[in-house]
Amino acid sequence: MSVICPGCAGGEHVLPVPEALGDVVAAAVDPSAVAHLAPPPAPQPGPVRDSAAVAVLVVLAALWLLLGVLSLLRPRPDLDRYGDAYRAGYLLGGLVGPAVLTGAAMVVRMLSRRRARRREEELLRGRQARWQHLVARWRSGWWCRRCRAAFFPVGALHPGAPPSPLLAARHYPSWVLGTPSTAPATATATATGSGSAPSPGPGRQGAGGQALS
Repeated sequence: MSVICPGCAGGEHVLPVPEALGDVVAAAVDPSAVAHLAPPPAPQPGPVRDSAAVAVLVVLAALWLLLGVLSLLRPRPDLDRYGDAYRAGYLLGGLVGPAVLTGAAMVVRMLSRRRARRREEELLRGRQARWQHLVARWRSGWWCRRCRAAFFPVGALHPGAPPSPLLAARHYPSWVLGTPSTAPATATATATGSGSAPSPGPGRQGAGGQALS
């Protein structure tokens, strides 16, 4: 089935948007329109953050360590009359608690990041499915060299979908995303942002009923 441009009613000047981007000069694509006609960016995995419990444990360990250091700086009691175990406990007791809390924080961090990574992978699979759908919509668009504008033919967006009007390149992404812009291009000047509209020809009507060549 031949694809007909809704602007100039011709089929010899149209080609798929991916091919138009592949040869910008031959497809007469304005350089400022290239970014708008580019495919949707692939989703990227989001950052994996630590849980709040890790931060709480680290803060408690730091405070405990600070208290232990301050206790060691105070004048010591006479420890000679106590056994070795008591003296070791007095000198090192302020370090055991922080060490335990730090180890607990590392374990909690490992487990929480593992859960967060699995959750992010599930979300990424959903975003990739959505992205593949958008890429399929992006590939279904066509570019008219003569009108220098894009459009979607009948059934391109979904089965039974009506054809789109002639679209300026800046409005193409919104149609790919499923939020059609209400300001389609009606002439070459509108689609490219410069130049003059072509002179009308008999029997050729553009979007909105404007005659196009």
